[in-house]
Amino acid sequence: MFEHISPEEAKVDSRGIIRFLDDMREKRLHMHALMILRHGKVITEASFAPWSKDSKHILFSLSKSFTSTAVGFAAQDGLIKTSDRLIDFFPELLSNPPCENMRKITVKHMLTMNTGHKVEATRQDDCWEQAFLHSYIEYEPGTHFMYNTFATYMLSAIVQKVTGRKLLDYLREKLFEPLEMSDDIWTEESPTGIATGGYGLNVRVEDIAKLGQFYLQEGKWNGKQLLGPEWIRDARTPWSDNSPTGGDSDWGMGYGYQFWMCKPDNVFRGDGAFGQYCVVCPDQDMVIAINSGVKDMGAVLNSIWENILPAVDREADPSADLSARLKDTATPAMWEDEPEDVAAPAPDKAWLGKYRLSKDNIFGADTLEVNENSVCLIIGGSRNGIPLCKDAWQSTRFEIGEGYTARYNSRPAVRAARTDNELLIHICYTGTPFEDTLRIRFVDHGIEINGNRNVGFGNAGAYEIIGYRL
Repeated sequence: MFEHISPEEAKVDSRGIIRFLDDMREKRLHMHALMILRHGKVITEASFAPWSKDSKHILFSLSKSFTSTAVGFAAQDGLIKTSDRLIDFFPELLSNPPCENMRKITVKHMLTMNTGHKVEATRQDDCWEQAFLHSYIEYEPGTHFMYNTFATYMLSAIVQKVTGRKLLDYLREKLFEPLEMSDDIWTEESPTGIATGGYGLNVRVEDIAKLGQFYLQEGKWNGKQLLGPEWIRDARTPWSDNSPTGGDSDWGMGYGYQFWMCKPDNVFRGDGAFGQYCVVCPDQDMVIAINSGVKDMGAVLNSIWENILPAVDREADPSADLSARLKDTATPAMWEDEPEDVAAPAPDKAWLGKYRLSKDNIFGADTLEVNENSVCLIIGGSRNGIPLCKDAWQSTRFEIGEGYTARYNSRPAVRAARTDNELLIHICYTGTPFEDTLRIRFVDHGIEINGNRNVGFGNAGAYEIIGYRL
């Protein structure tokens, strides 16, 4: 879709992009896919094996920026006004009188995360809409910023209510098809069949870049004005003061219509948990789209501000070779991130066999089996084989545990190695930001597994699993 040119043709010094990539590697911040546009053309595109730029990736809260765009189209179609009250869309769900502040919530309050909630209401029961409408609002709407994913869900519910169509179908007509986005974009839904809105969207990195370019061009695409520029300008206006919670970080610079303002002047972005970014830089005529799996999202943004933006309109170094650097982007395995001497993962004969695993382990596995060429996790009777291959990422079928790693991956990628008394296994769940690294130590009673989940909602970090030989 996009024309590809070199950074230098776009008057961008490649050294800044190289420094960004090197900085990510040095800080062990794992990128998955990267696309940088300038003047509407791709100046850098990279994927980081085993992730691929052609694979869909969960966006988490970057989904919010797509949802707010749907609200913009509905407003343009005359179906919604930002001044409309929330309760007027769902009178049938108000069996009990809502609190006074709930009566005051408008579409704009939800767009700008200013509903007045002190804490986010709980998505519960079969009807999330009713749960939100019956929640208590502590503050006057419009006076208190609180990041509220449930409010974005209510925007999705409103879009479905006023259009008679699901959010994804409406966006497909209004945005996805005109911009030639992927035709297999999908999203999670609530029990009542409404798109979750604030999370759950799965797209490719080029789709993210297209959304950013659409906003950079103030709603115009291929010479046609699809969404009015006034909506785009409102979306990037810092309606909400989020400095009390975000301080001087990129989460304290103001909040628009489901877009964050950034530390550099006139830069705004959508972002999602663990490093999903759509960064729009109007003054530089640039868009930066990223999927990744990182704990420190601010470090990625700071590196963009320090390395990529200063490279714009700067004299290039003809010796800089970005193309060579982009040939070296594969995700390092655990023994490469923290270099150690390892060998090919051929198990000792004494290691072969089955081991009963401790209960409530992160995989939900009952048994681990070590074979000559694989390790197999047995989960509820399902055999999940991990090939023991050191030098290349191997795709494998894996029906694992619960949560995002289960919902989004049936074929993660793995690598393996060994030390004197350990098998080392690195698992990448390639539709998500998630990775597991395992050190399987063989001891007298069986095995001790020291694992680590790179990022997660309450389940990130180190864990231990004990196994007893059967």
